Amino acid sequence: MPKKSILFAALLLGSATICAPAMAQASQEQRHRFDLQPQDLDTALRQVARVAGVELYAPSADLAGKRSPSLRGDYSLRQAVEQLLSGSGLTARFASGSIIVTRTSDTSAIEAMPEEAIIVTGSRIAGAPPTTPVTTISSDEIRRSAQNDLGEVARSLPQNFGGGQNPGIGNGQGAGNDNANVNGASTFNLRGIGPNATLTLLNGNRFAYTGASSVLDISAIPVSAVDRVEIVADGASAIYGADAVAGVVNIILKRDYEGLAAMGRLGASTDGGNFQQQYGLLGGTRWRSGGIMAAYDFSRSTAIEAGDRSYTRAANPETTLFPSQRRHSVILSGHQELGAGVTFSADALYKRSRNHAATGFTPTGDLRTSGFDAVTHSEVFGIAPTIEIDMGGDWTFKANGFFGTDRTAGTTALFAGGTGIASFDRSFFNRNLAIEGGFQGSLLALPAGDVRLAIGAGARRNRFRTGGSVGDLSKRRDAIFAYGEIHVPLAAPAQDIAGLHRLSLSGAIRFEDYSDSEGIFTPKLGLDWEPVAMLRLGVSWGRSFKMPTLNQQYSGYSAVLAPAAAFGAGLPANATVLYAGGADSRIGPERSENWTLSAQLTPVDGLELTAAWFDIDYRDRVATPFVSSLGALDNPIFADSITRTPSADFLSEIIANALPPLQNATGGPYNPANVVAFIDLRDRNIARQRYRGADLSLRYRFAATGGEVAITGAGTLLRSRQQLRPDAAITPLAGTLFYPARFRARAGASWSTDRLSIAAFVNHSGALTDARRTQSVRVRGITTVDLTGELLIGKGTRISLAALNLFNAKPPPIVTSSIAETPYDTTNYSPAGRFVGVTLRQEW
Repeated sequence: MPKKSILFAALLLGSATICAPAMAQASQEQRHRFDLQPQDLDTALRQVARVAGVELYAPSADLAGKRSPSLRGDYSLRQAVEQLLSGSGLTARFASGSIIVTRTSDTSAIEAMPEEAIIVTGSRIAGAPPTTPVTTISSDEIRRSAQNDLGEVARSLPQNFGGGQNPGIGNGQGAGNDNANVNGASTFNLRGIGPNATLTLLNGNRFAYTGASSVLDISAIPVSAVDRVEIVADGASAIYGADAVAGVVNIILKRDYEGLAAMGRLGASTDGGNFQQQYGLLGGTRWRSGGIMAAYDFSRSTAIEAGDRSYTRAANPETTLFPSQRRHSVILSGHQELGAGVTFSADALYKRSRNHAATGFTPTGDLRTSGFDAVTHSEVFGIAPTIEIDMGGDWTFKANGFFGTDRTAGTTALFAGGTGIASFDRSFFNRNLAIEGGFQGSLLALPAGDVRLAIGAGARRNRFRTGGSVGDLSKRRDAIFAYGEIHVPLAAPAQDIAGLHRLSLSGAIRFEDYSDSEGIFTPKLGLDWEPVAMLRLGVSWGRSFKMPTLNQQYSGYSAVLAPAAAFGAGLPANATVLYAGGADSRIGPERSENWTLSAQLTPVDGLELTAAWFDIDYRDRVATPFVSSLGALDNPIFADSITRTPSADFLSEIIANALPPLQNATGGPYNPANVVAFIDLRDRNIARQRYRGADLSLRYRFAATGGEVAITGAGTLLRSRQQLRPDAAITPLAGTLFYPARFRARAGASWSTDRLSIAAFVNHSGALTDARRTQSVRVRGITTVDLTGELLIGKGTRISLAALNLFNAKPPPIVTSSIAETPYDTTNYSPAGRFVGVTLRQEW
């Protein structure tokens, strides 16, 4: 990497020492006017936090079932929170820009705990309000939805697309490897831009990539260990670096869990297959200066076969629509105060899994007569240590690292004529190493509050190896980076300025330099404006980028020698053409420009309405420039891809670097003198995509009939399109087969008390267009209904029942070109059908 990059990173990190003297501490004595009715304690605390402009951290399990008293009058933040918590058995600690609520009977123990800066996903600055909406899914919501792993959480999110790397992806589901089931992993795929364009974090840290993708396998994280999932569907490369084009997802673990819990779950699809078993343990304890939490999860599910579903009669009945899976997952998370103002924490993750899928090539008969059988094993390990130091005067230093590996190995057995004719081995190995350090704190005081700064630098190393029948690949990518982020408050409620209840600006810039690419700067600007207390408006602009995966860039290309007659007219009979297709090591980063406009309205206590409009201009996408090269020599659009009368040396270099060796389709020997042209069909940074749309959400919580009612709703409207080359036609993506629906939504209602909860959810995915043929065909959408209930039947013992897709809605069938292709869109629809399950939980 150039010396200028190292110097830039060092100067940016070191400049924090210059900024540190100019710091000021925010006051907690500023008074605010409140008028809150008795309600759910969680809702009341969040109302107070919003009015005071601070962030709230409170484990949902500690707040569950608790009610707040009324709060009317003028109070400081501390007074308001303490009154709400009176008699609840909970205690609050006030850190920079945040409130931390914990459960304790020993106040001195809480006061002795280290100050913890609470940072919301989308910013590195404690207490800074995000300029784009943060979608939060709590552990209570996950449990009420009867979602047994984070993959199910992701696939239920309207902003997410089920394509990409997910276990239910079938055969023939879109172009290339956009949608593929490599190892049974589950990933987030916001907007359907691709899983590699959504950055997924665990407690704010990157973890090991999985398979051939640069993504985290979220199914490796036991859902019982999760406190909440925060999603920012906005470009965030200026904050987090590469891959955050569509947004960032942060999975936050339970920090101070106390006690022991065990669970067991059984369930199955009523149409057959998909028999699921899941068993888990969760334990944790805390002491005066720290705590630890551990979770183990085992799950096993049988396959869903085509013979079990009426809409897949075109496939062999033994073909698997959803693979059989077995998974062991363990996670550890702990924190310990090492001394005054010094805290060490670490998260460790391990997963081992097996995935089995099979496909038949004939309508009937044993798969071992004609078909293939694929078994994949994967193993994930990662550890992320962090040390945080209170530097004094509201400044903190935080250093964190990560080391992780992800191994995938599998074998595909191919059968024809009743015998095994070939066996293909495949393996993927990812090793990720990262280290980062940064400062954050108050830079100077303004009338509206403190200007806060975050600044830091770090380095990452990714190593990828793959092997199999085609060939081996071993590549490494190194990166160094430096970042800075600032938050400037311009107006605050205490100033009592008409139309400016609160106003703030934020900005960020990040520089990343790669061993195989030029340096990249990504800026981001944001405006957060509350004209009145109940209305919050936000504007965000930024640039983001995604590096091509190492497999995508370096897996090699094929070189083919073919008769020239298919590519042009008037050529000699012995003329030939050499063309190359596949990966090209010369490709570089994909870049985007992101705009988000948002509005959040809280007209009454407990009601929150959010709307966000987004626009993503995604350029330099890696794509194959031409679908077909027939007639290329006579077509001017191929001009920049053709080298006419290439030299023998040029041709030798192309052939020597090809993988596998030269494929000769001429029927005669290779003679460089007969080659009239070289056509370069290798991938390049050429495509442009545009994603526009709106996210809408509603949350309303209120007391009713001796319990609490929670109403939620979320929907996403999406328009996306693609232009493969500057001279090519613009084609739609959203609303077409194997791409996201134009409209997706999920709505729910629940009623709960300390002993009983009942919930219902409606999910909808809009219709699609099958444009693969001359005459387009409409593929209907799907609507499903879920019902769940949970009852306390003894001391700490709860039983839950779930009926998902209650009315057994089925995916619409589609036309396929072969028996081996899955006859419905697996990226938008699930083959599970009606699923009935029962869960037993015991807490001590």
